[in-house]
Amino acid sequence: MKRTILFLTALLMLAAIGCGPAKADDPNTVFIDPNAVRGGEYGDLYFEAYGVRFGIYDETEQVLSALPAYNSTFSEQSCAFPGADVSYSFGGFRIMTNEIDGVSRITGISVKDDTVKTPQGLYIGMSEADARAAFPALPESDWNAEDGTALLSVIVEDGFVTRIEYSPAVGEDGYAIP
Repeated sequence: MKRTILFLTALLMLAAIGCGPAKADDPNTVFIDPNAVRGGEYGDLYFEAYGVRFGIYDETEQVLSALPAYNSTFSEQSCAFPGADVSYSFGGFRIMTNEIDGVSRITGISVKDDTVKTPQGLYIGMSEADARAAFPALPESDWNAEDGTALLSVIVEDGFVTRIEYSPAVGEDGYAIP
């Protein structure tokens, strides 16, 4: 039932916003001030791999230069930001990026399989009870933790974690907030 509700909600959101290039003069387009990003202050919502700590809105080049070479990359027209979504795949996780005000920034991090454990203690395949015990900051009512800039979504199906994603936090108006 939860799965059906999530799917229908996502479908309605896509239908409402459509997928096309955002334009600078579009009042619904949100451009993020690079000076307003977190600058290394992550609170509870960051990701760490190969000894490198990074998070939503960090500069892509700085993060990629500190990580080992990525396995593959993919680019497609963005539905949420002007220009293209560019994804970089590593062993066990993926980084999604977008150009924001002329700077490529991280706009998503997703855990791909059970070879990666997040700094919050979460991993694909763990039980719902173990996930809540590992990261008590997850609200009891849902599986989204937010720190004002980033949103951590944990998808649970049949009592087990099946997906973990970091994304920009969304304001009351439905747009990403810096």
